[in-house]
Amino acid sequence: MYTLIMIIGIVSGSGSPVGVTSQTVGKFGSLDACKRAAEEPITGGTISELNLSRGIYWYCVYSGS
Repeated sequence: MYTLIMIIGIVSGSGSPVGVTSQTVGKFGSLDACKRAAEEPITGGTISELNLSRGIYWYCVYSGS
């Protein structure tokens, strides 16, 4: 299993970085399926409502069998 994790950089009103947070988005049976979800986040499903912009990164992490 692979877990898709969204990492969000938090900036202040002046644009200075002030922190980072993360959120687990979904679990996938293969690395390829996880990568496809990370590459196409606005095509539908769990993360389609997000307005993706600078400071948001996606990672696929092995989470065990």
